[in-house]
Amino acid sequence: MDFSTQLQSYMKEMGVSAKNLAAAAGISVSALSRYRNGERTPANDEEKLRALADGIAGCATVPEPPYTAEEIYQEFSNIIGGGLAVSYEVYIRNLKQLMEVMGISNNELSRELAFDASYISRILSGKRRPSELRGFNQQIVSLVNRKCSDRKALETLAGLLKKDRSELVDEKKREEEVYFWLGSNKEDMMQQPVRNFLAKIDAFDLEEYNRMNKFDEMKIPSPSHVSLPKRKVYIGLKAMMEAQLDFFRLTVTNKSEEPVFLYNDISMREMMQDADFTRKWIYGMSALLRRGLKLQIIHDVHRPMTEMMQGLETYIPMYMAGQIEPFYLTRGQGDLFSHLLWVSGGVVLMGEALSGYPMEGMHSLTNHSVELKYARKRAKRLKDKALPLMRIYKEEDRVEMLREQKELMEEGERKIISGFLPFFAMGEDETRKILEEKGFDERQSQVILRQVNNYKRSLTGLCRKDKVRLEVPEVTAEEFRKAPVSISFAGIGRNIICELSYQEYQRHLEQLKKAAKETGGNLEIVPNPALTFRNLSVSVIYGKAVIVTKSKAPLCSFIIRHPNMVRAFEQYTPEADEEEN
Repeated sequence: MDFSTQLQSYMKEMGVSAKNLAAAAGISVSALSRYRNGERTPANDEEKLRALADGIAGCATVPEPPYTAEEIYQEFSNIIGGGLAVSYEVYIRNLKQLMEVMGISNNELSRELAFDASYISRILSGKRRPSELRGFNQQIVSLVNRKCSDRKALETLAGLLKKDRSELVDEKKREEEVYFWLGSNKEDMMQQPVRNFLAKIDAFDLEEYNRMNKFDEMKIPSPSHVSLPKRKVYIGLKAMMEAQLDFFRLTVTNKSEEPVFLYNDISMREMMQDADFTRKWIYGMSALLRRGLKLQIIHDVHRPMTEMMQGLETYIPMYMAGQIEPFYLTRGQGDLFSHLLWVSGGVVLMGEALSGYPMEGMHSLTNHSVELKYARKRAKRLKDKALPLMRIYKEEDRVEMLREQKELMEEGERKIISGFLPFFAMGEDETRKILEEKGFDERQSQVILRQVNNYKRSLTGLCRKDKVRLEVPEVTAEEFRKAPVSISFAGIGRNIICELSYQEYQRHLEQLKKAAKETGGNLEIVPNPALTFRNLSVSVIYGKAVIVTKSKAPLCSFIIRHPNMVRAFEQYTPEADEEEN
């Protein structure tokens, strides 16, 4: 029996109410609710488990309680412990990350374990627990071992475990390391790629970023014809760093307005450890944007999810500028060689290295007309084979954004995690009043009201066919004072934010719940005290796409369709930063 089922069984048999148990155990009612419905499992902490056990025994209302506090504690301890050195919650987080990194889908795992796919989903959500954890882990390790017959998969596993590849060549040693990693507490932000990615977007302020890095003071040289040796060769790590900076300089000073194409699957980890180079690299990329050039980037997604998401974080300021088209290739380019191809209107940088030896690579920079023509054709062929990694829409792109969003609203079960309250539960009179206060004239208000109504109709139509789970902030008056919750119209690409008092916040939350009831239960409103971001809404359409909407500084929407990223967002669950004690 899993923890949530056992907890509810004890409460029912002992006649214990949730309110009384929460008070007796010293936890919030919402935390207890998450334990009861299986969304979370307590840590394997004796003090907390005893508090729950003592609370159940102490709040019993039945004439002859069938269990003592000690019996309840022992059962909780057996369920939560199960031979793990960490909480079951940490174990599941590690397992999901192992699956993400090694490219193991839920369906593949269900086939390996001969379990129903829905049962695997419940295990990964923490709502179910394998009856025999040791055997469950053995089958997972066997699957990982088979995947490691591929050299690149072995390197990927080594990166996750932070081991040298040579340490994992021996199969038995590899098994031991995977077992140890699954039961280790790896809780840091770098091991939570989706959470870290969202936190960076939520906190990002484009104006402040430009001011801090003095990009607003950046002096861009006037385009001119730049003399360059017909071919310059760079060998070794320092020279490769110099080659990339030279490419930026020569592209910025070239007269061409053609888009800049960037493809690179040579590891830049060693380069980015040089703080001076990292600063100059970001400055060079920003100079391209200040110059007004469009960037077409093929990201290397064939690497561990954590490493990939960290790489994407580097581009967040550039994404916000709205001048980047990011792409990806559906398969890696081989295990033997890694390549770089950067092409601008007047110069091309080409590089290669043996996989695993990026420091020994060679780059060549040239403006030779024959090589430039060849590189442009090669770049076009690569882009033709690529798919969009994400679409990035700024406020001025709202027409295109609304068109794609409408297509995604036609069908598909989804969850929406929103740090602000959505607008769709407000009546037309209230919406009109807000627009008037914000200074919109009658014509502008009519356009916005039409977009609001279109969104409402799309959501209503969706809820007739599919389930929608909407998580919104649940905060106390004190928490609200520290981090107020607002209503935003970012969902229709409008930079309209309505600040609320705490009473208004509570009223609008009730309006949302009332609107949900009118959908026949397909729209579920879930107040969530764990939401720490206030500027984001994350819509996950299962198996299809993710929409990340930032409400301000600047308003921006990312529509992501890459399957591995979508799967990572599907598994993402906000967690409270505060201790539940």
